[in-house]
Amino acid sequence: MDSKYHHIALALAGVVQSALLIPQLANSGICNTTLYERSVKSVFITSPKTTLDVYGGLHNIKIGLQTLIELLSSGQKEQMEIMRYVFSSLNITSKLLKNNDSLSKIDQRLKHITSLYPDLNDETIGNNIEDLSYSLAGIYSDIVSPISTKIQITGKAKFLQNAFIQAKVRTALLGCIRSTILWYQVGGGRLQFLFQRKRICDAAQQLLQTIDTAY
Repeated sequence: MDSKYHHIALALAGVVQSALLIPQLANSGICNTTLYERSVKSVFITSPKTTLDVYGGLHNIKIGLQTLIELLSSGQKEQMEIMRYVFSSLNITSKLLKNNDSLSKIDQRLKHITSLYPDLNDETIGNNIEDLSYSLAGIYSDIVSPISTKIQITGKAKFLQNAFIQAKVRTALLGCIRSTILWYQVGGGRLQFLFQRKRICDAAQQLLQTIDTAY
């Protein structure tokens, strides 16, 4: 997995996998627990040695890779909403990366949260998911959201008005932002959606084949 496009596909799959959670929450009030907790965990991995370190292994990003391929190879109406959240994340992250003060504040807040939990493993995250969600949502609301046009979330009012669901949506958005930062770091760029979709798709397919072979 040494191709530049493998790393681009991985990071973009991370964005997509977090973005998938948003319509689930907004329309039903619940989301895939495993994917949500993986998104939360990724936010705290700020100094990875490899692209895969952010997700804890290739198998943890399988659904994101599958969905990324669907998004890039078709334009079905139900997928356009996910793509809107992906593009919104790319836009807000490009502004965030130019704002060193905001990046520093995010880092400080993440370090404070980490200090409250001696070991942020899967069990710790699962047992403290409500507190972590509110803490990460606070980072999104206080630091990320003000630097760009607010992302419009569509869904059912009874869920969108629920404080905990709002927190989980913002946390999922922060997960999108974290993977988008990684995407920019490994050479991602918005023009790739116009001119290099096939290369990204092919790389994602190769990564999926690796997962299927290994597991």
